[in-house]
Amino acid sequence: MAMGDYDVLMAKTRAMYGKLLKREDYNELLKQKSVGDVVYYLKHNTYYGNILTDVNEGEIHRGQFEKILRKSLMNDYDKLFCFTHGKIRDFLKVIYLRHEIDSLKRLLRVLETKGTTSTAEESLIFLKNYDPLHIAKLATVQNIRELINELKGTPYYDVLRPFLNEKDGDNLFMIEMSLDLYYVNMVFSKKKTLLSGLDAETVTRSLGTEIDILNLLWIYRGRIIYNMDRSIVLSYLIPHRYRLPMDLIYELVDATDKDAFMQITAQSRYSELFLSEDSRFYDLKFSEYMYDFHRRMLRNYGFSIASAISYLYLKEYEISNIVSIIEGIRYGMPVETIRSFIVGM
Repeated sequence: MAMGDYDVLMAKTRAMYGKLLKREDYNELLKQKSVGDVVYYLKHNTYYGNILTDVNEGEIHRGQFEKILRKSLMNDYDKLFCFTHGKIRDFLKVIYLRHEIDSLKRLLRVLETKGTTSTAEESLIFLKNYDPLHIAKLATVQNIRELINELKGTPYYDVLRPFLNEKDGDNLFMIEMSLDLYYVNMVFSKKKTLLSGLDAETVTRSLGTEIDILNLLWIYRGRIIYNMDRSIVLSYLIPHRYRLPMDLIYELVDATDKDAFMQITAQSRYSELFLSEDSRFYDLKFSEYMYDFHRRMLRNYGFSIASAISYLYLKEYEISNIVSIIEGIRYGMPVETIRSFIVGM
């Protein structure tokens, strides 16, 4: 896009970013006693009022509310599509794939746990773009084989077709990895054909950083927590490394215990993620790291596609925070415990 087009995109994303929830909003949400109370606050005090106008906060249940939150994110994609064109818009559509894949993963997990798939229908709104894909029908499948067959006419059928003859539950991890690898490979492939200059550089930095950290977490879990075979851990690493040299990865895979792993990660750019003694907080540290990363990207690379991508990531974290709050309220968790799971606060 021309520089003038980036002016418009940056102005739009900055305006949208300015409406995201503030610390005081989270403090108020933490005071609420029910899902309805949370909905009421968001409806009357934040920009979510636009999408909650017709919602009766006294009757809404959690699943419906989460669908509305995801709809808000989808609306933001649509807004950004309107302010971009050509190759930039095409690339944003590739980024959108991650939400389609997340929708499929939600349904896969319901199938694995023998849950009621009809309850997952509200999670599938990001699949709306596929004409052959009837979401209501997709939400009635009884097993993974039926799900894969219902995906005919979409790219995901080709990705998952090798699993048609597998027993349900046997390969959920491999199925999810196949979907993730499809997304990563698609992003890097389209980056080469659609982007150049600063746009390509910021995408490499953004997704590359995320991949590096996900690989570190995978190695830690696979080798240190579950003592999985070295070759298996290596075979499931996400490709397209950014700032994790292969020799360091081999050292990490060969680490004999947590202390050795942490000593080796101290040599990387991501050492701060593994400073906690409690590994349960590593995922939260990852989210905090990426939240801060995308705030910096939005601030420092406004005249690039990073302004749109980083805003969308920050919106995702906001939705995740709201879900964490309503889950904490539902289960009667102490306020400070809920607060500890809010990213960016």
